[in-house]
Amino acid sequence: MIKKLTIFFTLVLVSNLVIAQASEGRVKLDKTEEPAIVMVYDYPADIVNNAFVAKFADRQVKGTPNKDFTFYANAILEEVSKSRLDYYLKLEETGKKGEEKTSAYLVMRGAGEIEGVGELGSRSKAFMEKMVEDVKRSNSINEIKKQEAVLVQEEETLAELRKAQKDLEDKLAAHQTKMEAQQKIIASQKAILDDLKNSL
Repeated sequence: MIKKLTIFFTLVLVSNLVIAQASEGRVKLDKTEEPAIVMVYDYPADIVNNAFVAKFADRQVKGTPNKDFTFYANAILEEVSKSRLDYYLKLEETGKKGEEKTSAYLVMRGAGEIEGVGELGSRSKAFMEKMVEDVKRSNSINEIKKQEAVLVQEEETLAELRKAQKDLEDKLAAHQTKMEAQQKIIASQKAILDDLKNSL
């Protein structure tokens, strides 16, 4: 039984690793088919994009839109190469709401001597695979922001209810004052009536 469980968990682990593996592919860039590193993330494109934006921002690099791609110019990603390269990132989202997947295509271009050019493919795959953690963090941050927005909205609703309650309490207090004044008027008028009756 233990052996069967071990095999089962091993198969689950291997299948998860297979799902989370980057591969080599091709993507159209500037009207030509370019070699690209492809990775599928189990999150919407905006979550994946935020993770890559943050990663490049850590390297003081800001991306610029370039048709279907985001262009990160003259960047150093030590995980890939210590040389400056141009990185092109394309994201394609598929799947229905709540089950989105995003295919990320990473194209690298460089000139002159490129450090570790022979390992560029394997290192860029490892980089894309390690980005899974950044994407998860990006999703967590997004969920926190959404929850904070919900909390703010609920707090505003409570504040409105408290204000409405105070308004009602003020109206009730004013109404109580009017009732007490009216009771005094009635008592006064009753006393007059009693005096009139007694004078007969």
